[in-house]
Amino acid sequence: MRLREVSTLPATTASAPPLTRWEIAALTLLLLCFTAVLTSLAWRTGVTVDEPAHLLSAHLYWKGEDTLYPGDMPPAIKIAGGWVSHFFPLPVPYDDTKLWASRNEWDIARVMMERIRDRRLHRVFFYSRLPLLIFPVLTCMVLWWWARRLAPPAVALLVAALFCLSPNILGHGALFKNDLAASFGYLWFWYRAWRYWQVPDARRATWLGAAVLAGSLAKLSLLILVPIGALLILARCLTRVGLPWRPSLRNFALAAAIFSAGTVAAWQFDAGFTPAHEAKAWRANHAIPRWFSTPAQALRIVPTPRRLRQGVISLVESNHDGVGVYLLGKVVPNGDPLYFLVAMATKVPLPLQTLLCLGLLGIAAAVARRRVKALDLFWIAPPLLYLTLASLSSLQLGVRLVLPAIAGLLLWCLQPMRLMLRHRATTALLALLVAWLAARSTLQYPHYIAYFNSLAGGSDAGIRYLSDSNLDWGQDLGALAEFVRRNSIPKIRLAYFGNDNPYVYLSEDQLERIAPPWSPELVQGPRLVPAPGYYAISATLLTGQLFEPRFRDYYHELRVRRPLAKAGYSIFIYKVEPGASPSSGVDPLTPGAAGSPSAGGAGSAGAGG
Repeated sequence: MRLREVSTLPATTASAPPLTRWEIAALTLLLLCFTAVLTSLAWRTGVTVDEPAHLLSAHLYWKGEDTLYPGDMPPAIKIAGGWVSHFFPLPVPYDDTKLWASRNEWDIARVMMERIRDRRLHRVFFYSRLPLLIFPVLTCMVLWWWARRLAPPAVALLVAALFCLSPNILGHGALFKNDLAASFGYLWFWYRAWRYWQVPDARRATWLGAAVLAGSLAKLSLLILVPIGALLILARCLTRVGLPWRPSLRNFALAAAIFSAGTVAAWQFDAGFTPAHEAKAWRANHAIPRWFSTPAQALRIVPTPRRLRQGVISLVESNHDGVGVYLLGKVVPNGDPLYFLVAMATKVPLPLQTLLCLGLLGIAAAVARRRVKALDLFWIAPPLLYLTLASLSSLQLGVRLVLPAIAGLLLWCLQPMRLMLRHRATTALLALLVAWLAARSTLQYPHYIAYFNSLAGGSDAGIRYLSDSNLDWGQDLGALAEFVRRNSIPKIRLAYFGNDNPYVYLSEDQLERIAPPWSPELVQGPRLVPAPGYYAISATLLTGQLFEPRFRDYYHELRVRRPLAKAGYSIFIYKVEPGASPSSGVDPLTPGAAGSPSAGGAGSAGAGG
């Protein structure tokens, strides 16, 4: 390929080419298959850490009682799926007055889960997850629709296929969680911003306001789209020759009205001015940075939903406090700017990485030859902006938090795929890359949360690099129960990271729970001394980043042993023999360590790719 071809970015068309029957048929088939796989995953994937609290708040939202703390989940997924739980006898512990007085969403959800000890638990989460499948489907459709305005229809369909085949999308798209809702909101906003920049009229300003609303209702951090949208309207007024300021002012008013009215309605009309004492408390709170608390004083004269303010403050405080992060075999107390780059390098499939690198080379060549236009920035810059802001945050809990950036990065693949389809040899190479991605995604089913690519050593080696929702989000109790039954294990001791109920899967005669060292009162020392028997330890507990520093090696005596098996990659199963000593002392969690655990196990599937 010539440099001139490589450096020519996809051309923006005034209107998309007309849809053909084959294109409609291909897209319909793709979305049907995508939805079918997500539906299957919604049934097979165990309850993850965040889902019980989100389901509880969504359930209460539809009763007008969503007043629990921390309140940091905005209404989008509550509106979409909270109604489903009302068809099931969800045992919300209203009778526990002391617990209810705490107003803590997570504690109340934990007790609620403890009261469900039968298969109702699976049904309520499965049916509640189903309405949320609309968000990955909508994200795919926006991605396809935008792509077909930048590239030929066949290339746009390939981009949609890459999205549907991504293990990271499949792993988190079937959960009662807002990561794909945020991906839709962020991508749709930038598409509508791109359209507004082309023709800044009232209709497109209205759509822009709706997109800002969709993003902010999906994820509180996407409230950043509010000032971005306002600056966009201002910038278009200043840069377009002959555009009067009155239409721009009208456009701003339309977008603001859509956003404001939708926000107040979605937060159930609980809006008002910020009390003076509340605004003063923000300024006095050392966990709230001055750059936030000072402009937030304007909310004293701007009516906003009370729960929205509470959720944003909770999010800001959480970011200040930070959480321990496990990265490359070490615990980083408040995160690392390279965290998400490492997560993407190890968890994004290699075929996608290949196409993204080719796309990046094309963009770099276009920049060098000064061929990047203003409209190109709307699909080039947003993924970089999202990754940068996420990397500056201390809340680094998994690659799922940058799924909006990953979805946007797929537009970078348009140019290399368009050029590859021009020649027979490169068309074959592209077909090979897509087939490789499809094969690896198929082999990984249903363990997509724990996906790591083959360059990282596959899912078995994932714990050397990352844990938490990259590997272990409490999703594999079913696989553990299957292993216990298949191997006739009389009793197993479980240290579990998650909020699923283990007694739905195993009886009290089969299971003994051992408390993780969340506080000194729960344990007898800085390290567990395992008695003979079988142990099942969640990977996120093994890596220890969520504990106090003195307890981060609590599971060392088990961690240095080679596991007997793994339940779905996320729960490590050990057998401690009487008088047996640990392995050679090489920590198997260290990248490249010879003793790294690699045993297959219950529910384990093909790794990497």
